Amino acid sequence: MDSPVLIITCKRANYLEKTLWNIFEHHPAQQHAESNARRNNGSVRITQPNQDNARKGGRIIGAPVIVSVDGQDSEVQFVIEAYRQLFELKLGVPLYQIQHTPPTEIRKGFNPRKDWANAYKRIASHLGWALDQTFSGAYSKDQKHYRRIRNPPLPKRVVILEEDIQIAPDFFSLMNATADLLDSDETLLAVSGFNDNGYEQLVADPRRLVRSDFFPGLGWMMSRSVWDGPASHPDTGLKRNWAPNGYWDDWLRESDVRRGRQIIRPEVSRSFHFGNIDGASSGNKIADKINKIKLEENSIHWEDLDLSHLVASNFADAYWNRVSRAKLVEKVSDAKRYVADGDVRLVYSNFDHFKRLALLFDIMQDEKAGVPRTGYEGIVEVRYGRGNFFIFLTPKYVNDLRKPENFGMRAWLKSSKESLMQDLGIQRHDHSEVKPSLFF
Repeated sequence: MDSPVLIITCKRANYLEKTLWNIFEHHPAQQHAESNARRNNGSVRITQPNQDNARKGGRIIGAPVIVSVDGQDSEVQFVIEAYRQLFELKLGVPLYQIQHTPPTEIRKGFNPRKDWANAYKRIASHLGWALDQTFSGAYSKDQKHYRRIRNPPLPKRVVILEEDIQIAPDFFSLMNATADLLDSDETLLAVSGFNDNGYEQLVADPRRLVRSDFFPGLGWMMSRSVWDGPASHPDTGLKRNWAPNGYWDDWLRESDVRRGRQIIRPEVSRSFHFGNIDGASSGNKIADKINKIKLEENSIHWEDLDLSHLVASNFADAYWNRVSRAKLVEKVSDAKRYVADGDVRLVYSNFDHFKRLALLFDIMQDEKAGVPRTGYEGIVEVRYGRGNFFIFLTPKYVNDLRKPENFGMRAWLKSSKESLMQDLGIQRHDHSEVKPSLFF
């Protein structure tokens, strides 16, 4: 009960219903309910899981579901009430609803199709408010339920979904298995279920988790210490100046907000963005590509796996060893040929150069605050052909074959986009033409 699932919604009742049903199907409390049914000879008797059982089955079993609604919508309200009954009577999981009223300057004349900037400001305002309501415990006040509900404890962490996010069967298991590391590791910003380059033709290992400098969002978990500010850096809590200009996800990617902290994400996505109608990102090219990401269909019990490789120093050492030993080539055609037999590396000099390479591999071409999507220390991996090896797109510093002092360990170091690019040897502008032979 200490890890609420927070769902952000506005007016798309059909999307919300799809997401709530998806959560109901894969909620950890399903296993608890099935276990109860077996003990009671097939009859379902709902009980609140005790603390020991909750930890054995996954700490977020029985966690409350919180639906935060922006504005008023009768169809959305109908869906919430229907699923409140379903969650509470079938699973014993309380469902709470909170209502956000957007600021007047954002609400006035709001039209998401015409005013994208205003739409993103409204979303950012709503999410920041909902997170504050969740972490403060205010969400549980003055609620009506369909069964007797105990007062939940203050959350230690929160899982954040939007009304148009579908999750994989083992999404909650992934969040549960990484929760301890997220809580204890101040070099982590979040755990996400999403891979921005997770297209079906580019992913293969459903058990692989990596650290990344790029925040993907789209089904993610944040700890209380990130929201409030960790003990060692109490003035850095996200709640202190939440996304003042909207675009909350890009705000989280800014150097002075992320502060070198990293994100854990899977190779094969455990979350999927299916909404492309009437949303703030409707018609957005990046959103169109995101809708083509592969969602893992099979389930892994992540709690049974050894995830010690995700400790910052362990991951940095192993990743450097692999990337630095990859075969250096100059042509994309060579990279595509040699990757069948081993890891391969292509070097980019600046982000214009990176974009051209990314285009040829059909991966995301953009960067935010000096970090390419899915990047780790400027390195972007491509599992070309879904084989056992990668094509690594790397800055020039990897050519030195000596691991930099702060490789993978930049958390809390003073940094900016410019200083990060300088450290990674990424030039600001493309001053020379790239010869065709580089690509072919």
